Amino acid sequence: MATPTYQLHHLCIYEKNPRDAMWNWLKWYHAIPAFYWEGTDDMHHTGEGGVDYTFLACGGPFQMQLEAPPYQFEYERRWFAEHDSAINHVCWIVPNALETVDHLQSNGATVAMPYEEFGDSYNGFVAIDPEGRWVEIMEYVGHFKTPDVEFRPVGQRQLATLGPVQMCKDLNSQVEWYTDVMGQKIIHDARSGGDGLVYLADSTYDGRQCVTALATPNNDAEQDLMDRHGPVISSILYQAADLDGAWNDAITAGFEEIAAPAMDDRIGCRTGYVREPAGSIVQIREQMIA
Repeated sequence: MATPTYQLHHLCIYEKNPRDAMWNWLKWYHAIPAFYWEGTDDMHHTGEGGVDYTFLACGGPFQMQLEAPPYQFEYERRWFAEHDSAINHVCWIVPNALETVDHLQSNGATVAMPYEEFGDSYNGFVAIDPEGRWVEIMEYVGHFKTPDVEFRPVGQRQLATLGPVQMCKDLNSQVEWYTDVMGQKIIHDARSGGDGLVYLADSTYDGRQCVTALATPNNDAEQDLMDRHGPVISSILYQAADLDGAWNDAITAGFEEIAAPAMDDRIGCRTGYVREPAGSIVQIREQMIA
C-alpha cells in the first residue's frame, strides 16, 4: 500500500477554562477562525459529553484547538483525569481516513478511538503512535472545513505558528516512523547520537510553512514534562521577525516566563520559551528561511 498523504493541521489543548485562557492568546496576536459548540448543526454529537471547540490561529496555516470538558468520549475523559490541562493530540488531514486505519496499525500504531463517520462534518479516528502520543486522522466531508486564515505573519513582530514539538524517548526511531509511515520529509536534522532535534514537513510545505519538530529535552521545563508524562507533545512552535518583541509581548499577554531568547545551537538561531495557560510550553524562534 502506498503511503497516504498526511497534512499537518492543528493540535488540541484540553483546557479546563478556555473562555479565560483564550484571552491570553487573543492579546498575543491570535484570532478565532472557528468555534463549534453543542448547538452547531454540522458538528458530531455522541450523547456522552459536550462539543466545545475554539480554534485559534496566528499568521500561519497551523492552528490550535482549545477543547473544554466534559469531553465527548470516555477515553478522552480518562486521559484528562490522568494528565489534566495539556496538549492532547496533533491532527492530520488525509484524503481518505478509512484507508489509513490499516496503514497505521500495520506500522506499529494502536487505535484509541475507532473510525467513525460524523455526518456532514468529517470522518476520522484517533491513533496512538509507537511512543504513546495521540494522532488524530481527519477527512473532511462535503463542504465542512475549519476555516483557514491568511498565511502571513502577524503584526509588527511578524509572528506566525510553525507546528508542534514532540518530546521523544527514542528520537531516531520516531524520526524513522514519521518519515517512513507518515510520509514526512526531513528539512533540518540536528541529531547527535540519540539526542537533538529534527524538523519534518509534509508534502505541502512549499505552500504551507508548517513543521513537526521531534526532539529530546533541551531544558528543565521539557525534561519535567517528560518525567511526568513520558513522551509528550510538549510545545507549540512559532517564528517571529522580532523575536525579543514577540517574547516580551507574550509575557505582557499573561504567558509565564520560562527562558528569555538565547542561542540554540541545534537550529542556529535564537529561541525563547514561555508557558501558556494550560501549562504547555510555547517556543518562539527567529524567522525560518523556507
